[in-house]
Amino acid sequence: MKQNKRLLPFILIIGLETFFLCLIPVSPTHVNSADIALVLSSSSPGSSLPLEMTQTKDSTHSDDTLAALTIYLEARGESFAGKLGVAAVIRNRMTHKYHSDGTVKGTVLRAKQFEPWIGRNPNEVKFDQTNRKMQESLLAWRLVQDGRKVVDGAVLFYNPKLVKTPHWAQVNRKVAQIGGHEFFNKHTI
Repeated sequence: MKQNKRLLPFILIIGLETFFLCLIPVSPTHVNSADIALVLSSSSPGSSLPLEMTQTKDSTHSDDTLAALTIYLEARGESFAGKLGVAAVIRNRMTHKYHSDGTVKGTVLRAKQFEPWIGRNPNEVKFDQTNRKMQESLLAWRLVQDGRKVVDGAVLFYNPKLVKTPHWAQVNRKVAQIGGHEFFNKHTI
């Protein structure tokens, strides 16, 4: 019962954020707010990691938690719209099996794909129920599960202020910019 009382403020915050997400356009940029997923649903079931991975990592986290941690670590300084964009990239990669085996683990833990897991064991990162940005990351993950377009099919993103422009950003089509991240789909320009 004590645990339920501790979670009540966070459940209330998530409920209010979801309500306001329906009322207020989230997108300050090219992302069409009408395309933002509004329905919560569960993520796809996990499976083992693909054989072609050069580094094998395993995680005891659920798929939802692992996706939320990836979104949090990639976009903790971004707006909620930015978190939705990163969540959509993970989902798009899974759907198209773009550097992915179609599972959460096989997507976010694939070697050299998501910076937070390069050289880091996912089991060393804990999901903190009291951390609002982690809760937002989980909400963003759940909101994109209905398949609606958030970043026009993007499967790649990076922050040009933090890293040198990768080769793929020069040959693939930029479809959105949200906060510090630029999003690209797999179609060449």
